[in-house]
Amino acid sequence: MRILIVEDEVMIREGLARLIKSHTGHTVIGEASNGQEGLSLALRFKPDLVITDIRMPVMDGLQMIEALHGMSLPIRAVILSGYSEFDYAKKAIHFGVDDYLLKPLAAEDIVDLLERTQRKMEAEEQKNAGTPGQCIKELIYGGPLSEEEDRRVRTICGFGAFVHFQLYLGYTGDAPIGYEEEIGGKFDQIRALLPSVRLHVSWDRGRRQFLGLAALPEDEDVSCLLCQAVERKIVRPYKQRDGRAVWAMVSMKGWESVQKGARDAELLIREALPVTEGDLVTRERMDAVDWKEFRFPADLGADMKNALCRGDLENARKTGEMFMEFMKDGPYREQEIRQAYLKATYLLLDTVREIDGDTYGQLQNADLLTRCTEAVTLRELEQSYGDGLSLVCSPHRVKEDISNYTIKRAINYIREHYQEGISLEEVAGKLGITPEYLSTLFNREMGENFSTFLRKFRISHAKRLLKGTDMKVYEIAETVGYTDPKYFARVFKDELGISPGDYRQMD
Repeated sequence: MRILIVEDEVMIREGLARLIKSHTGHTVIGEASNGQEGLSLALRFKPDLVITDIRMPVMDGLQMIEALHGMSLPIRAVILSGYSEFDYAKKAIHFGVDDYLLKPLAAEDIVDLLERTQRKMEAEEQKNAGTPGQCIKELIYGGPLSEEEDRRVRTICGFGAFVHFQLYLGYTGDAPIGYEEEIGGKFDQIRALLPSVRLHVSWDRGRRQFLGLAALPEDEDVSCLLCQAVERKIVRPYKQRDGRAVWAMVSMKGWESVQKGARDAELLIREALPVTEGDLVTRERMDAVDWKEFRFPADLGADMKNALCRGDLENARKTGEMFMEFMKDGPYREQEIRQAYLKATYLLLDTVREIDGDTYGQLQNADLLTRCTEAVTLRELEQSYGDGLSLVCSPHRVKEDISNYTIKRAINYIREHYQEGISLEEVAGKLGITPEYLSTLFNREMGENFSTFLRKFRISHAKRLLKGTDMKVYEIAETVGYTDPKYFARVFKDELGISPGDYRQMD
């Protein structure tokens, strides 16, 4: 299953995601911290299952489920509930919630719940096992068929002695709400228009693919008419929309070539990633594309690294946006574009790992490399890289689970005055609390004392300046709040095990 987790407590959310990844074969396709973010991700990725908390800021879990229910999206939902919320959670049954989990969460409870949900989904699929749509999915995705299974599929679909076939494969990852139902109706119109064609369609939610398999009479005109009808009714009406499906068509002769045709159609859609005109993708059209020679924009890569090391987040954001614009100036081949986005993502990860451990952890949780590898459209590549860019360039990159307002104010004060000789007493005085109370809050909320946090904060900025500028070591020491360069060098080496000069020379 493809699972979306919606939970405002970051430790629970990330812990649940790790548990699902390590203990099951399911995929966590996204994480959100409130119902509004969850709704947006659900509309974008169309998961099989949403696991959501109830009480969250901005939009709670029940409001999100109600919104999904109102849109008639076929998404299962599971509620995370505390004992005090259980009666409230029961209201969600009205909106088709499948199950609930009581906090605190236990690994075996989560695994059991996911197994139950998987069995329900499989039982529903079994009910449709005798329909033409399910038979097409079985044929395309299920591997080689036995002679008996092959005969059963052809009989149910009414393909009989037909030898000419067309396969239409649509990837619906970027398509808007209601697209699947609308396209189903368009295929009904095409059937009525061409009664001599045996046309069956199927929608695979997990793969986000629409399948249309047509058995054609010998008449070549009918083959052309079907292709024109699909392009006119299904492809072109969505051509100017940002969120649209990508459709490919493959012609086949002989029933035994249908499965290979499906693989060819998937490869065509992947190959068409850089072709943004929105036409029906065919082998002939892809062979006619005039591909441009590609060279990775190394200057933008260097600008990005320098901006991040200097802490110039606005310039880093602009550089990332320039990279995405550059990648549209093609068309470049799919493999070259994907490799370029992977390289740019690695650059983000490697640079941030050196200077900001917290943000690096958030980037890892976002699973950017996997998303980049599995992206089917250019839009999905841009969304993956853009999400990483947003995390890195956010002006508020404080730990997400710092809920104490006083600590937030203290950290903001440190941000603004770390170059000065600030102390626990000074910060506490600015906040109107005692130093003892501020020290207690720091230990409780941050897991370290005030002086340790301040030292790490200063060293983090020093690392950026060492990598991103030509400033002298004594100038950097003064810039980050150390009046004695020798003391700064000693603190730096105690923290990293290497001197500032040697750190600067590292690749």
